[in-house]
Amino acid sequence: MTAHAHTVSENVVRHWLAERIGILVDRAGHEIQPDVLLAEYGLDSLQAVALAGEAEDRWGLPVEPDVAWEYPTVALLAAHLAARIADGD
Repeated sequence: MTAHAHTVSENVVRHWLAERIGILVDRAGHEIQPDVLLAEYGLDSLQAVALAGEAEDRWGLPVEPDVAWEYPTVALLAAHLAARIADGD
């Protein structure tokens, strides 16, 4: 399901990321804090690649497999993805 840029806020992306990361690292989404390094939750490289693939599918844009290492917190990653979604990139 692709979201339209005008309907997607950074907070929506942030919430989605927290939920998805929580599933990947076997935690509740509300436990995933926006400014904690994803590596501190135990997110490994395979899970990061899976997250990138899920983001591609969810938001309908190409996402590099190493995006979670370039933007290593939910807050940074959400800002990056929200900007790309808004640009239609």
